[in-house]
Amino acid sequence: MMMLFRNHGDYEVTCNFLSKEGQEVAKKRVCHNVSKKEARDGMRDYITNRFSDIIDVAHPIKVVAKLTAK
Repeated sequence: MMMLFRNHGDYEVTCNFLSKEGQEVAKKRVCHNVSKKEARDGMRDYITNRFSDIIDVAHPIKVVAKLTAK
């Protein structure tokens, strides 16, 4: 019998990026019942879709996910 261990939980995800004007922008969200990778990827997708008109594409988008305490 194979046991599956899943690292699902609630993650607070912070994203930092630069706008075209050179200002640093930081956004936070909480993702519920997902893995850390899913939380980071979801935030990256959200930021690129929502803020596509102001993101400076020459600089990286930094995404950090931390497990929230219950």
